[in-house]
This record gives sequence, structure tokens and C-alpha cells, in this order.
Amino acid sequence: MLNDSIRVFLTVVDKKSFSKAAKALFLTQPAVSFQIQMLEEYYGTRLFDRVSRNITLTEAGHLLLQYANKMSKLQSELEREMQELTGTIKGRLLIGASTTIGEYIVPYLLGAFKRKYPEVEISLEVANTEDIETKIHDTSLDIGLVEGPVSAKDIEKDVFLKDQLVLIISHDHPWAKQEKISVFELDKYPFISREKGSGTRIETEQHLKKVGFSANNLNVIMELGSTSAIKAAVESGLGMSIISKWAAKEKVKLGHLAQVGFKEDNFEREFAVIYHKKKFRTQAAEEFLRFVKSEEALELLEA
Repeated sequence: MLNDSIRVFLTVVDKKSFSKAAKALFLTQPAVSFQIQMLEEYYGTRLFDRVSRNITLTEAGHLLLQYANKMSKLQSELEREMQELTGTIKGRLLIGASTTIGEYIVPYLLGAFKRKYPEVEISLEVANTEDIETKIHDTSLDIGLVEGPVSAKDIEKDVFLKDQLVLIISHDHPWAKQEKISVFELDKYPFISREKGSGTRIETEQHLKKVGFSANNLNVIMELGSTSAIKAAVESGLGMSIISKWAAKEKVKLGHLAQVGFKEDNFEREFAVIYHKKKFRTQAAEEFLRFVKSEEALELLEA
């Protein structure tokens, strides 16, 4: 029971919010508050100061946090050694994915992995590449799957899948029947962009710069925070955009969107799995890393 309360405590500290912690743990907010109340009663002191909507750790809370992190690490080490001894893979796996991967790649991977290891409890957080890198660096996530560059020195990065960025347009667009266009024509029509911090946006800007076209020349009419929203806007005829071929695949196949390549460059990029070099990895994390980079996973995605 105390272990459950400690896990809730660490999540509240990480999310800086009872409601966000409840969402991450798939619990109700009263359930989270109850677990924290149990800890405060057990230790006979307040762990959080609650002022308006903000919560901050008390001195006792900071002390508990130090030991809770040590307890969490010891628990992970114990689980790993037990699993190696018994041959059973179980435990909790915290995975983060950048938006495109989280929407169009990870669901297939997690489904297959869960069927293979049903006793592993998986939690998925989807955000842009910068946010996932930050959470891997501060060790609040075990493994990240990202589409953009990462720069933190303590993060290990392994490529697990190739991607290509393609131009998507509505089926009645003047370019709909063309196989390729020049990037220097991209300023002719309204453009819909992903938000700052998006791996897709960063990669797009780098590829355009590489062939001598500045992203500042794009006629950007709006920025949207998800690929799904961009596809809907493009399908409605509001503009064109550049997204992952994996994200465009279904809509293009159904004829709702047209896909066009570029004459100057293939706009290829890599999807990578990232993890902290120094963070202890459970057996479940090790198995997931192996699975993501396996031929089995690649065949699943290309089917």
C-alpha cells in the first residue's frame, strides 16, 4: 500500500498537479488526493503547500522526495533481478512519443508488445520532440520515440525506422496529379505548419535550408499542434503542408489527400528511440528497446 502512495507522490511532484497526476496514473483526482493524505497521516506532516492552484513541496516533502527516488530505483532493480531469475517480464514502463510517432506508429508497436508481454503495465505520453527529450533527460520517462534531433549529452539515440516528409494537398489542388514539384514553388499557395518544437517542423526547415529555400518564404496561414488537425485543414482546402509519409498513408490511400514529392531532395529522416544513459533500465524497458529495433516490429509497421 505504501509503495502505491509513493508512486502517486512521485507523479504529483513530476506533474506539479493533482489532476495531471491522476490523468497520468489513470486514477480519479480524489484517489490521488487520498493517497497523498495517507502519506501525510503516516509521516505526521504536510508534504505539499497548496496555494490557489499551485502546489509546492514542504521541507518534509523535499526530504521524502530524496528517499522516494532511491526507493523507486531500488524497486526497479529488484524487479529486474526477479524477472531475470524467474524469466517473467512484468512491471511499469513509461514511454514518451513525439506527436507523429505517437499518433501513427506507437499504437501498433504497443499493441504487439503488450500481446507478447501482457504483465507489463504501459503508460504513454505524447508531446513534441523537445518535451519528450526533456522528460527523458530528467528521467521522468523510461524511453522516448522521437522524430526530431536531440542534443542532451546524457541521452542515447538509436534509429529504429526510416521516414520521408511529403507535401500533402487537397485532391482538387492544381498539383494533385503531379508526382514531384520544386521546393521553390512552395511560396505560391497557403501553407499550414506544425508548432514550434515539433520534430516535423524542425526537420522540414532543415531540409528546405539544405536546398536553398528559406522557411521564412512559406506563406504560413496557421500553426497547428497535431498532424491530425493539419490533415483535416488540408483536406478542407485551407492550405498545404509537409508531414510524415506514415501520417499521410491512410488519407492518400482513400483519396482524401494527394501526396507530392520534391525534385531537389527526398526529405528523408530517421525516427529514433532515446533513453538516458545513466538511468537504470528494468527488464521490461530492455525488452521494449529490443522489440522496437527488431525485424518483427519493422514488418508489423510495413504490413
